[in-house]
Amino acid sequence: MTQLRSHIRSQIAWIAVMDLCSLLIGSVAGVMLRLGHEELRPYVFDHLEGWLVLFSGVILANYLAGSYRLQYTFSRFNLVVTWLFSVLFAILILSMTSYAWLTFMLGRGVLFLALAVYSAMSLILKLLVYRSLFRREVFQCRTVLIGTGAVMRECRRILEGEFVLPAHKVVAYVMVGDDEELDGPTVDGVVVVDGRSGHIGEIARCLGAHLIVADFDDSGPVRKHFSDLKRLRFEGIEVLTPLIVAEIYSGRTPLEMVSDSLLMQSTLESNLPVGRRLKRIIDVLASSFTLVLWAPMMAVIGLAIKLTAPRSPVFYTQTRVGQFGKQFRMLKFRTMIPNAEALTGPTWSQKNDPRITAFGRFLRRFRLDEMPQLANILRGEMTIVGPRPERPELVEKLASEIPCYEERNNMVPGLTGWAQIQYPYGSSVEDAKRKLEYDLYYMKHLSFSLDLQIVLRTLRIVVLGKEKTV
Repeated sequence: MTQLRSHIRSQIAWIAVMDLCSLLIGSVAGVMLRLGHEELRPYVFDHLEGWLVLFSGVILANYLAGSYRLQYTFSRFNLVVTWLFSVLFAILILSMTSYAWLTFMLGRGVLFLALAVYSAMSLILKLLVYRSLFRREVFQCRTVLIGTGAVMRECRRILEGEFVLPAHKVVAYVMVGDDEELDGPTVDGVVVVDGRSGHIGEIARCLGAHLIVADFDDSGPVRKHFSDLKRLRFEGIEVLTPLIVAEIYSGRTPLEMVSDSLLMQSTLESNLPVGRRLKRIIDVLASSFTLVLWAPMMAVIGLAIKLTAPRSPVFYTQTRVGQFGKQFRMLKFRTMIPNAEALTGPTWSQKNDPRITAFGRFLRRFRLDEMPQLANILRGEMTIVGPRPERPELVEKLASEIPCYEERNNMVPGLTGWAQIQYPYGSSVEDAKRKLEYDLYYMKHLSFSLDLQIVLRTLRIVVLGKEKTV
């Protein structure tokens, strides 16, 4: 994941503080409700190791699930899933530790009551208090944009997004280019300060800035202010580029800000070579377990497909492009009528596509048609999390129209991915461009934590049948 920047580190720490306070209050309440206040002090100190394991498990699980980071989307379902994961993870760690030490580190009654109180407090604080608190002016991140062009205006749109927490407020644009022309003293209601004579540092301090956004193009007008910007960074005022702003606050890498040298540098810094073997081990274990667990459901789905279309095969195989351009046959449950592409040829599936059967529409809504791809994962053709594989005909078309599109071929394609949870079904070249931006972000910031967040957020689609909309 992207590095936690200094301008939001203190605000984000409040989320962890709220969790710790909720855990402390829940633990005290659990002991007192179960054993009475007289036993509070001796029970806490006699089971100190158990409390440390419980607290560590909850905090670690929330960190891995992405709770302790800047938020730019909001979903109550994702919040509940993250909470459930943290509680189950903590119980698992506590159980394993108790088994290893041959003793119950915490009584079951006390543990249940402590987690119940913690859960209620934590969810209420995150749903109500946190969102209200970090929209107040005292917690707002005051931002100064160096420049007045289209890129900086887009940065303002991203930074002041409805769901960005802690909230950000652009307090000024600073004009530094001699060729910049304005119609008035403001841009979209934000004051413009003339910084062409220098003194960027003084301007930022007077405005009380916590964050500065500037384009570090060596040939651009910002170059002469590099020394001021470096000093501001060491003074504690964060300085970001438009690309980093887009990545931190929207989770994508805009194509217009990408260059070959940037992609090369990202490749050299990628965690993929180190984590490739671990990722493969997790793929095999997880897909094997899931196949055994879901075997009865898959049998029912296969039977339902046969009953609704007796002459059609249950499975549908389609050629897709895998890592390094190698083609493979991807398995799916059949959701379309036979010979669906006989007249149209290879094409994107459209919204309300008439070729999709009624039962197929149900399977697609909950992504159940993808379940047979667990076999592709076991064969090593796919992974659990990665860019979705496309058809050779579409890859050829998109590679000729979209720059950097073939970068996706360096990754093993996935059952789910960052683009899939951030963007809905694509049905055009423009949609493919937007999804590529999310795929590039995933390639740059690949980590176990990011994979876990993707898997947890995919549950929203599987359980509720709802996907990201734009």
